[in-house]
Amino acid sequence: MPVPEWDALQTLGPPARRFGNRLRRRLLWAFLAFGIGAASTFWFRETVFDFLLIPAGGALSPHDAMPVFTAPTEMFGVTVRLALRGGLAAALPVLAFGLLTLLRPLLAPQQRLFVTIMLPLTALFFLGGAAFAYFVMMPTAMRFLLSFGAGIAVPVITITEYISLVSALMFWLGIVFELPLVMFMIAKMRVVSYRRFRNLRRFVPVMAFILSAIITPTFDAVNQTMVAIPIIILYEIGLFLSWLAWPEEGDYMMIGRTISLVRRVVRRIRAGISKVRRLIISAYRWIVRLLLRAWRWLRELPSKTWRMVRRLTASLWRRLRRWRAMKLLMRFAWWIVRRIPLRVKRAVWVRLGKALGVYEEKR
Repeated sequence: MPVPEWDALQTLGPPARRFGNRLRRRLLWAFLAFGIGAASTFWFRETVFDFLLIPAGGALSPHDAMPVFTAPTEMFGVTVRLALRGGLAAALPVLAFGLLTLLRPLLAPQQRLFVTIMLPLTALFFLGGAAFAYFVMMPTAMRFLLSFGAGIAVPVITITEYISLVSALMFWLGIVFELPLVMFMIAKMRVVSYRRFRNLRRFVPVMAFILSAIITPTFDAVNQTMVAIPIIILYEIGLFLSWLAWPEEGDYMMIGRTISLVRRVVRRIRAGISKVRRLIISAYRWIVRLLLRAWRWLRELPSKTWRMVRRLTASLWRRLRRWRAMKLLMRFAWWIVRRIPLRVKRAVWVRLGKALGVYEEKR
């Protein structure tokens, strides 16, 4: 018995070793991307710090509006942590792509298409949340926080606190912006149905303001509203995507009824167009058939008939020509008669009457 089991392990060994080699190569590429991203972030740290300090608006401290550090190793530690985050940002796409190519043969065609579409969308939504935090949330929050104690205290913000705040806001808002995709995947896997999400809609505004109070560094209504409104909009987008996952579970804002109505209208228009098309085709075929029959009938006429038709046409043409000549002669005679003087005409009529015995001269 041990020999067959050893043979089975030997047969299973090469595929496992090939899988291990592929996995090691992809991990190596991910570590290489991590090293390149971390080294690039550390080398261009001044540019990266300048980019991250833009939302503060130059009000972090009275020392040239720049943040400060209070320990000898604080600046170096912040730079190292920032470099590590840059390395993670560069390594995660490489690692995701490597795992996708590694597991691609094990997935069905529909699963491959699903994963291929969802991975870029996940990255795009995360970048959208980070961009919202950087361009919208941070400038407003920093403007409120740093100007709140004006006339009472002067802000002196350390570089560690500021970078931690910026990183946390960009990361968590990026996670929050993944809500529509998470709702779609949960509904697609039938963990939570569309109807359940629709019933939970009435609690979304309250939960959005609670979550915005946890995420935002301030407790003012402006910043919380700026975060809560995107969360509500994202939930509506996720609700729509969960309805697209299983449209038969309900109707999202009468979209299903509208689509069915449009489909019926389009179907009727197509039916009318097809009827008109059939009528046109049938009329065209009938005309073509009629012309073909006439042509065949003309071709099948006997030659005597053609001769008779030609003779009749020629005789009619000759008579027409004779009639035209007679008409011209009569016009010429009438023209001559009109030019004869009246006394000559009377003399001719008198002589003609005497000759015929019908004229007697008056005495």
